[in-house]
Amino acid sequence: MRINKVHIKNFKNLQDFDITLDQDKMETILLGPNAVGKSNFLEALVLIFKFLDLEKKPPFDYTIWYRVKEKELKVEYEDGRYSFYKIEKSSDLLFGDQPEIRIKDFFKHKDQYLPKYVFTYYSGISNKLKNHFDDHQKRFYDKAKETGITKNDVEDLRRLFYVQLIHSYFVLLAYFSFTEDEKSTIKFLKDVLSITDLESVLFVLHRPTWKGKGDKRFWGASGLVEEFLQQLWKYATAPIYDLKATLKIDFRRNSKRDLLYLFVSNKANLQSLATFYNSNTDFFKALESTYISDLIEEVRVKVKKVNVSGDITFRELSEGEQQLLTVLGLLRFTKDDDSLILLDEPDTHLNPLWKWKYREYLKDVVKRPESTQIIINTHDPLVVGSMVKEEVRIFKYDKELNKITAEQPDIDPKGLGVPGILTSELFGLPTILDKETQTDLNEKRFLQGKLLRQGLSVEEEERFVKLKNSLDDLGFYDQTNDIWYNRYLAEISKNELFKKVEFTDEEKVLLEQESKKVLEKILTDESNENK
Repeated sequence: MRINKVHIKNFKNLQDFDITLDQDKMETILLGPNAVGKSNFLEALVLIFKFLDLEKKPPFDYTIWYRVKEKELKVEYEDGRYSFYKIEKSSDLLFGDQPEIRIKDFFKHKDQYLPKYVFTYYSGISNKLKNHFDDHQKRFYDKAKETGITKNDVEDLRRLFYVQLIHSYFVLLAYFSFTEDEKSTIKFLKDVLSITDLESVLFVLHRPTWKGKGDKRFWGASGLVEEFLQQLWKYATAPIYDLKATLKIDFRRNSKRDLLYLFVSNKANLQSLATFYNSNTDFFKALESTYISDLIEEVRVKVKKVNVSGDITFRELSEGEQQLLTVLGLLRFTKDDDSLILLDEPDTHLNPLWKWKYREYLKDVVKRPESTQIIINTHDPLVVGSMVKEEVRIFKYDKELNKITAEQPDIDPKGLGVPGILTSELFGLPTILDKETQTDLNEKRFLQGKLLRQGLSVEEEERFVKLKNSLDDLGFYDQTNDIWYNRYLAEISKNELFKKVEFTDEEKVLLEQESKKVLEKILTDESNENK
């Protein structure tokens, strides 16, 4: 699955919006300030494929070009009607003839025309994205709880999958249940997260809101859920019911719930339970079915960590540790071809080292196939430091066009370093210094230029010495034998703008023009001196 181009006519602040991605790149990073449509673009992609899969009409008009299963497609929705095309590409890669696909045939064979999975992770607290996945979650839920349904009848996860923190528990259990298949991942857990082993797991189940006709031990659960819980029961130590248990909701309220505790006391028992399943993905689906079926009150996973005496619960791990394991783990288990991965600020809680290595983790741990596409929305320069410009799109509001645009930068982030990335067009910071220090530095350079040019007044010289001494203490020395720098400084400092830190668009243009004039004057003077 590789998206080439999207046109969105009218979705939130994306009005007449166009974006082109590089189909040869697996990853694309979206940059830009807040409220310029990055998250809205990811949300729009979710809605596009959601309504295509549900065979329903979306809430906005759009056109999308993408490649899936070696077919180039164009999907258009306008004025309440879908149009589908197969695109032939000529030798110069321009779009050629577009044979139309009948609407009925597209939906009949949609597995050939849609991505295998659309995985979405959002680190924020809003449920605006999560709610878009309700229809697919319900469809999976309805099938998983049907009487007689087993692990062999639920082949795939749902096409649209929203990643939540609860999944991190299931991911961790699946990792340690299939250690032979996950040797590299177990090493990752130890080296990066300092998790050396799994100690035990306690499933706390509660009576669901529905009434079933399945196994009475589990309040009538049936289907895939019943099958899993029956296997879990075999390996649980002394299952305990706690009827009308008091649970704290918040400081104001408590709730009475019927609970069932199923305790798996060691990793060996968990691995014995997992042998019932064909793969870690099958095991993960079974684990998740209990959550979707409203049976899970809590999962308490105890792990062993380096330099930690005794064991700790998974909940005690930091948000960054849980976040990293959740995203990377779930992608690892679902590394199918032709998937679309949408990650909205997946680096929020990560430390700088993990942010710096995030793409490395995606490559080494997840090992996505070449036909998968990953689109990441981030505000962190560490994440983009190893990327080339074809992998980056900058979102911004264009005042002249009165709309949001998304363009490829002119330079590669790779090799710029964090200061260079922050002060380039990628982030647009005027300086990496605090404003007060930068203002002092600019004033010192302004006075230094004037000193080189014509000399200073007594007051200016006192101010210059004071600034020089304080900045010398910070390591900003001004000793230089560079004649070209001194000439440039002397000339450019004639302009009062040289003392500013932040500039309007007009001032940026003016300062650039002045800088060019100074360089031209220096070169002309040098040429005349050599004659």
